[in-house]
Amino acid sequence: MRNKLRDGVSILGVGCSQFGDLLETPEIKGLSLQELTNQAVQEALADAGVDPLEIDAVFIGNAMVHSSQLPGTYSQLAKWLGMQFKSGVHFEAQCSTTNVGAAMAAMAIASGVYGKVLVIGFEATRTRAKELSPYEREPISTDQAWAWTDLAVNQAYSVPQGYEIFSTYNGLVALGYCRKYGISIEDYDRGMMEICRSRRLHGSMTPKAILQETLEDEAARLGFNDLKEFWESRYNPFVAWPSRVRNVVSVADGASAMVLGRSDEARSYSVSPVELLGFGIVYGDLPWYGSDPTVWPIDRMAWQRAYQMSGISPRDLDYIHTHDCSNICGICNLEIAGYIPEGKSLYYAMDGRMGYDADRPVSTHGGRHAFGHAWAASAGSDTYEAVLQMRGEAGKRQIKPWPETAAIHTHGYAMISTVLILRRC
Repeated sequence: MRNKLRDGVSILGVGCSQFGDLLETPEIKGLSLQELTNQAVQEALADAGVDPLEIDAVFIGNAMVHSSQLPGTYSQLAKWLGMQFKSGVHFEAQCSTTNVGAAMAAMAIASGVYGKVLVIGFEATRTRAKELSPYEREPISTDQAWAWTDLAVNQAYSVPQGYEIFSTYNGLVALGYCRKYGISIEDYDRGMMEICRSRRLHGSMTPKAILQETLEDEAARLGFNDLKEFWESRYNPFVAWPSRVRNVVSVADGASAMVLGRSDEARSYSVSPVELLGFGIVYGDLPWYGSDPTVWPIDRMAWQRAYQMSGISPRDLDYIHTHDCSNICGICNLEIAGYIPEGKSLYYAMDGRMGYDADRPVSTHGGRHAFGHAWAASAGSDTYEAVLQMRGEAGKRQIKPWPETAAIHTHGYAMISTVLILRRC
């Protein structure tokens, strides 16, 4: 496998909507999915300095068509986005969707077929169309959203597992990690509290995050003076022992977008283009049923391919996000990536080393818990954050010095491992 782009490809612009609830969150309340998606698209186009007429193709991702009721999303959205008469395609790769789209766009651009490609991901995980209306929406339960998501599992070879599998793998992987590295349950719980504390701090400084309250402020609001007491209280139950509810995803409605183009033309469009140096995408069935539930071959392979394509090594990374709809899965991938030594992530967290102002910054937008998780849109929101950090545009949570290289890892339902590696031009 050649595993190289023939020509350089850069991200010219990025956009992201507020993540939240289309029925409740003030910034997006009452919007249709078309309007929500257009917010992210217009921000990305303006950020790139690209006119819609200059876009050659549009790749639009959406995983839960049951909720969106927008099958054939390109045809549904083309006029809303000013993209009719363009090449377009609907695709999905679950929670890796937007970044798989970025890789597809990079290949199309490097081949010379297209000059500029718009990649979009949008999702509604908290709301669904009301009586098939494209405009009115109603709430859906987490159980229903997860049951629909579960249709992504290989139906020919596995029994649909329902929402229980999400809680179960939090326990399986956590226990396997503790056993493997000799970590006590007490230290596991304390380390996870510190990871959540860091993510919530980051979310509190991220205007588009679904949760913008620090863990300390939440504890105080609920009447606790001691953070540990709050962490172990009924407000933070186990989803599957020893993992707790504040170490998992907060579902959200949201949209993200990015414009990609040729690197040799990037400066004429974008003040601060970011080069897509490499990527790795590997598929495998659900990984946590082996004797060691922390060993995930698809992730090792995805990281290896991304490093090979980009020509960099783990020690070159200045910033990273790993897919953390479950924090235990996120730290496993920090270690698979080589960003943190194996078995040390919890101790790094307890020492405060994962914050935006520390030496190993991770998920500075708040990750899946604080920023929120809008399935097909989330990978793009992670890339959005990485680009802001590399340009010095992240505000209060800005990493200093600005990162020169960054990596974004996402899991499509724990089956589609996707890694992008970026470099500031």
